[in-house]
Amino acid sequence: MEMMKEQIKAFSESLGMAVCGVAGVERFATSPEGKHPCDILPGCKSVIVIGVNLLDGVVQANFRAFEDGRADLKGIYGTYGYTMLPNFELTYACYAVAKYIEANSEGIATPCSTGPMTNGLQISIRHAAVAAGLGQFGYMSIVLTPKYGPRIRFGVILTTLELPQDPMYDGPELCSPDCTVCQQVCPTEAIREKGSHELDHVQMGDKSYDYTHVNLPKCRKALQAMTKELGGTEDYLLEENPTLADLTNAENRMPINVRGLQHVDSWHCGKCQAYCPAGDWAERYKKTGLSKGFKAILNSAE
Repeated sequence: MEMMKEQIKAFSESLGMAVCGVAGVERFATSPEGKHPCDILPGCKSVIVIGVNLLDGVVQANFRAFEDGRADLKGIYGTYGYTMLPNFELTYACYAVAKYIEANSEGIATPCSTGPMTNGLQISIRHAAVAAGLGQFGYMSIVLTPKYGPRIRFGVILTTLELPQDPMYDGPELCSPDCTVCQQVCPTEAIREKGSHELDHVQMGDKSYDYTHVNLPKCRKALQAMTKELGGTEDYLLEENPTLADLTNAENRMPINVRGLQHVDSWHCGKCQAYCPAGDWAERYKKTGLSKGFKAILNSAE
């Protein structure tokens, strides 16, 4: 099966994928009920994870919005970095890889949903990416990769083929315990300070990870621009510590976006992803003049 695995990886690369990794199903032993790969595909033996990196030129559009006040450029990030193109690429690629497996072996393959426009989340894509050796969890719970940091999106294909699994990431620590950039740039304090609360814990194979539980209502308050201060047209969610019920009520009051593909825009933030120093951030953005650094937006808010 080693040759089949390499053929699958080569095929995924031909589809434009930046990374491809394989995890054995045993690495998902601690999956919540209903989210185990075998709950979706009975007899699943391998989980294939592919990833498409975000273009540096797309990420920089967020810096223009945050640092230069060009809110109109957020549409570039929404189109090419969040809602549309990366997820369309992943959707097509996951389907193509699944078709490749079924056409070239006796295995069965199920492509899982990707992106914010999907109907349901079958398994945790970020946990699958870590299980497949593509990176590790950062403090903010997003997967960090050696080359791209968190500026990459993943898709998952389940298969009954028993492929040799890749080793889990064992390189240099990608999230410094002294780094606080993500919590500093978060406009709603959805990412809590280190040492202020109990962290989420997950055991995956012989690896153990701890990361913060991001406050979903606070996070989506910024992502969906639910106040004028956050870039919205009206104040829909003014509570400083909103509950899930508050979030739902606010979403129900927001008008349907007839211009885009989503019911409600959800790409108005992304600061933690944009400013995370992992993945040669300084070389890609600071040293090239594409960003003044996260302190620029903190200072502009004073």
